[in-house]
Amino acid sequence: MLHLQVASPTLALLSLLLLLVALGSDHWLLLKENQVVMHSGLWKLCMNLGCLIPLNVPDLINASRACLILAVIAGLLSCLALLASFFCSHLGSVSLTLVSAVGSFSAGLCATVAMAMFTSQSTKTIMITSPQVSFGWSFYVGWAACPLSLLASVVTHCSQGSSSR
Repeated sequence: MLHLQVASPTLALLSLLLLLVALGSDHWLLLKENQVVMHSGLWKLCMNLGCLIPLNVPDLINASRACLILAVIAGLLSCLALLASFFCSHLGSVSLTLVSAVGSFSAGLCATVAMAMFTSQSTKTIMITSPQVSFGWSFYVGWAACPLSLLASVVTHCSQGSSSR
């Protein structure tokens, strides 16, 4: 089915883009109190005057970083396999669409674990002690990438089944 063969690379590329935006942006948490506006991400903390990179971060934040980097790598593998599948269907005895489906699934799983760990760390330490802190747009972009990667995996797997018939 042609629409599945168009939808799978579109979903895979979109989920990879969302993962990259979430990983690189610094609007995961927001603090607005009086005239002070602060925002932070996985890598840096920014205030009105500038940004700094914290030296000590909780272990769950480091684990979130690692899982999100793994998700980006798996998403990149998925996209590369899908793009290569337009030129040849197999690499040796392995179907490139199957590699892409597994890559998208792995990206979605790693991203979900990363987002869950970040949410757990944020709600248990920061948000309980400071009610002025809220989640920012980067956080929601990260969560949006999770089901999108899993959906890309399902669509890619279904397109493999429909193209082999």
